[in-house]
Amino acid sequence: MNIKLSFYKYISSLKRPKSYTGKIFLIAFIGTHIPLISVFIYLVFLAPIEGRLSILLTLLIATLVGTAATLYLIYRLLAPILLTNEAITKYYSDKVIPDLPVMYTDEAGELMKNTQECISQLDDLLKLKNRLIAMVSHDSKTPLGSIKIANSLIKDEIESESPNVDDILKYIELIEISTRSHSEFLDNMLNLARFDDGKIQLNKEEVSPKELYQKLKQNHEFYFSTKDIDFVMSSTLSETVSLNIDKDKMMSVLNNLIQNAIKFTEESGVIELKVERKDERHLIQIIDNGIGISEERKKSIFEAFSSSSRGTKSEIGSGLGLWIVKVFTDLHDGEVYFDTKEGEGTTFTISLPAG
Repeated sequence: MNIKLSFYKYISSLKRPKSYTGKIFLIAFIGTHIPLISVFIYLVFLAPIEGRLSILLTLLIATLVGTAATLYLIYRLLAPILLTNEAITKYYSDKVIPDLPVMYTDEAGELMKNTQECISQLDDLLKLKNRLIAMVSHDSKTPLGSIKIANSLIKDEIESESPNVDDILKYIELIEISTRSHSEFLDNMLNLARFDDGKIQLNKEEVSPKELYQKLKQNHEFYFSTKDIDFVMSSTLSETVSLNIDKDKMMSVLNNLIQNAIKFTEESGVIELKVERKDERHLIQIIDNGIGISEERKKSIFEAFSSSSRGTKSEIGSGLGLWIVKVFTDLHDGEVYFDTKEGEGTTFTISLPAG
């Protein structure tokens, strides 16, 4: 046990008084009466008889006044501890976040400030846990449901008299896409956990813009075809110039931006991957001619679990995609920003160091 608690251990074992405040009052009462007892002994045994009574009465009155004032001021000084205990108890029982003062700099002030921060962070973690559970439960249903339906359709097709190979291949492709979508969702959840733990690291390599384009096209070909969206690429970089990036994480960034663009682009729209160099920076842009971003969503769009609007075909999102875009872009010492106009489209720009 910490040696600092040895005296507290002894005092706390006293049956009376029960409360911590009462024990402090007891110590204060004893401390303030030691001078009185000392003077009393002196007057009784050593001082001349004349004047003893008046001195004792004066001393007694002064001691009582001093004791009352001391106990009152100690009680007032205990207010931060009592308030902190009340705040913790209130949060534990009713989950009410306190509003403790955080401007004081002494030990009691630090206690209130640290308690306020701990409770606020704990409440955020509990809310995050609940949202993660709800999100995993909800977002897992869509790809798993698609796999179940596709599997049933394949089974029916095989058992039919004349199986249609093209339909079977189409259903297999749906299973692959749903599996990949679910895997990406779980990766996003894992990235969220790693980000909170500070364990995300970069493994950079040279990657050509064309390679990124081909991979993005392959990943989202089914969704492009579903909404009849053209996915094109333009680059002002020489074919010998590559991007120095963590390929997996930058693909996660671009996948999320492409998914976002598909979600908010009408049928027969166009999405463009554009790569160029400007002022010692490589700019990677995802440009769409979709419905744009509303004013109310602009401020919180890169926040985790920000409200996610429904797409042009009522597609829904987790609210994590653009947050991951920002996290991974920041890890590359880059910047992400967007330009949008409602009804005309949106351009997301990833700006990375060219060196």
